Amino acid sequence: MWIALLGWFAVRNASSYDNVTTLQESLLKVVAADVMTGDFRVVDADQTLRSFADLYLLETTPSQVYFAASDGRYRGLVSIDDFRLTQRSEWETQTLHSIVHPLTEIPTVAEATTIAEVINKLENEQLPRITVLSPAGAVAGVIDRGDIVRALAQKLNLRVTDAEIKRVKEEGSYSPGLQLAAIAKSIAN
Repeated sequence: MWIALLGWFAVRNASSYDNVTTLQESLLKVVAADVMTGDFRVVDADQTLRSFADLYLLETTPSQVYFAASDGRYRGLVSIDDFRLTQRSEWETQTLHSIVHPLTEIPTVAEATTIAEVINKLENEQLPRITVLSPAGAVAGVIDRGDIVRALAQKLNLRVTDAEIKRVKEEGSYSPGLQLAAIAKSIAN
């Protein structure tokens, strides 16, 4: 009886170890370019705050991430919080340039960054999402925790429902059974 119990315990732990090892390998092989999405909008940095509000914020389903561009170059991230802090009396005269956060000042990763590094950056800096930059320094995409779960589920053939991915995106936290933050941290150490 003891031998059977010990054998069952050893097989169970070996299977768990294999799963963690496979996940660790995936976190090191999958890069930001494989996971990033185009879930953002590029808006004209020269437009007034009033125009921006009318064109984008009053939409029925507004995008949550906006990047401002002018003269063919990205100027940075438009912070909706900064927009809300600006006096309405200034909306007609101020442009998005006045509230944009330059790409050099926001959390970013390169397209070749491993997902382990992306997860660690998201967790260490408590970010809702991170911007992915192309080798030329342009915005290539954005990544949030839901994007990571979706990509890993596809790579590892795991069954993760769209509802679960939506929950991860909205709440900004991984499923309790999916210890991605702990596994990514263990890889970095």
